[in-house]
Amino acid sequence: MNKFLHFILALGLVGSTVLCSCSDDEKKEVTEQKVLVKFSAKPVIEDTFDADMIKGLNAVFTNMRNQDTTHCILDATGIGTANLYMGTYNISIEEKILDASGADSIYISVKMENISVNQNGQEIEGNLSALPANGNGSNFIFSEIFFNGEQNTGLMMHPDQYMVIFNPTAEILYADGLSIAVANQLTWAPKELWYDQFYPDKVPVPGFITIPGNGTEHPVNPGEKLVIAFTAIDHSAIVEEMEINGEIKIIGYDHAVDLSGADFEIYYGPDANDVDNPEVPNVLLSENGDAYFTNPSAGKRYSVGFSFQPRGYFAPFMFKIENGEKATIEKFIADNSVPFYHEIPATSETPAETIDVKLWAIPTSLILDGVQTSDVPQDIVTRTIPESVDRGKFLVTGCHRQELAIRKPKMVGEQTFYQDTNNSSDDFIMQKGQNAFPVGWRNK
Repeated sequence: MNKFLHFILALGLVGSTVLCSCSDDEKKEVTEQKVLVKFSAKPVIEDTFDADMIKGLNAVFTNMRNQDTTHCILDATGIGTANLYMGTYNISIEEKILDASGADSIYISVKMENISVNQNGQEIEGNLSALPANGNGSNFIFSEIFFNGEQNTGLMMHPDQYMVIFNPTAEILYADGLSIAVANQLTWAPKELWYDQFYPDKVPVPGFITIPGNGTEHPVNPGEKLVIAFTAIDHSAIVEEMEINGEIKIIGYDHAVDLSGADFEIYYGPDANDVDNPEVPNVLLSENGDAYFTNPSAGKRYSVGFSFQPRGYFAPFMFKIENGEKATIEKFIADNSVPFYHEIPATSETPAETIDVKLWAIPTSLILDGVQTSDVPQDIVTRTIPESVDRGKFLVTGCHRQELAIRKPKMVGEQTFYQDTNNSSDDFIMQKGQNAFPVGWRNK
């Protein structure tokens, strides 16, 4: 009887093993079943691709369980099929298009992660981006800066200064909290007493402007731009009377342009005798009452706020904070206000003096883009934009010459992008005459 029981038990164990083995086989057969998947790549930005660029692109499916890869070759419409085991995949396309010289010209890419493949005939759509090889494509950049001004009816004027911000990425970026500042240090002057306390890790500023919003109010699509004007009106239409040397003369703004279609404008308030276009939202203006610069030729210090100097002596740059709400801006200022104290001894010609101020200093790590500006006669005596941001320079030939700083365009299909290698000497060109941005300019 004991032998019989042992035989039955042994038989039962074998049976259970067989049953378990059959169950595992059935599970393996189900999980490793192949399905046909249709993959299509859709351009993020219209007009960046033509059929020749898309045909033959290789979409790589990487199985997250075992890292096996399957290749899917796309046709001219951006569609391909692949036989895949059911599971979770990362999908990528990484291609380079070379220019005539054989150098990288355009980067084409798709990045998708943790995509579940679980049924036959499943359709998967990926976002296909194409960006110039010599564009950083990581965040907002300046595509145009007009600080130089022009001569209207023979008078030196800069009524239509403006800047253009461009989204060089393949993602929607939000402009809320985007801020434009100018460096506090004069480019043509020797270092201020406080210079070495800050540079190159921080850049003192006399003020800055910020695009308002809670963080998601102002989306900028890939390849799109927004315009910030100092005064968003049609400057070319202005005719006014002005007293010059005791005579009343009719002044026309013959070299100014229409900026009435700007996305934002800078308004200094009624005390500044400034014009406010009610159809264009204002940026938020922050200025440090303690800020000053030293004019070495005069031997004096002068207060300074946010402005574009026509010769480029206060170099512009941009940075971004969490959002464009007043409380956020106030906290940012408080967190980045740095005391500076210095005693200047008396000389035979001047009395003793004490400098006791708080300077606003922007961490270099927050700077998205900047251009080291000045003019040809003075050049750069003191670098005011850290070289990690701009290792070059853009010089106008003089004051009020109607000279525009504009990035070199890079065409990707029919879409314009801009060169950005953090070297304004190579990235920017000088255009004689500024561009107009009238109402409806995006549709023209």
